[in-house]
Amino acid sequence: MTPKADCTPQRSNKSTMRWTNWRGKKETRAINHVIDIRDFRGTPGYSMLVVAANTNLSVRDIECFLDMEARDRELPLVKRPSSWIQRRRWLFQQPGTDNYKNPPSDPDGKHASACAIMAANPTLSLRDLSRLLAERGITRSREWIRKHRGDAVR
Repeated sequence: MTPKADCTPQRSNKSTMRWTNWRGKKETRAINHVIDIRDFRGTPGYSMLVVAANTNLSVRDIECFLDMEARDRELPLVKRPSSWIQRRRWLFQQPGTDNYKNPPSDPDGKHASACAIMAANPTLSLRDLSRLLAERGITRSREWIRKHRGDAVR
């Protein structure tokens, strides 16, 4: 008989998990949803709990805190580099959180217009296309034109 879990998630500190085991016996376990991370101070997992509990802080802030904990409390196992924090931080963030600070791909909204002009003038050089776009109020470098010249073909 396959055990079937009946987990009743609630917005409380605990939830109860119930199932029938392979012998037909009813099993019940209490699942604790709240921990005090101070109880884990000094353990290797403490760093991960600090990251989980502080998703609002920057990587640098968390790294600084863990460094202070390691120095002040003589807990060398809790110190972590920023790369370690960055690689694990996403585990505890809400879905849809964007940690990337890259600029938008079309900041001035003229990408489509620039591609249309480039498509209408396929024989012009990069320099001439750059000048033509500038005359039409679209500022683009020769390198940008080189990279995006084929976008209009699609």
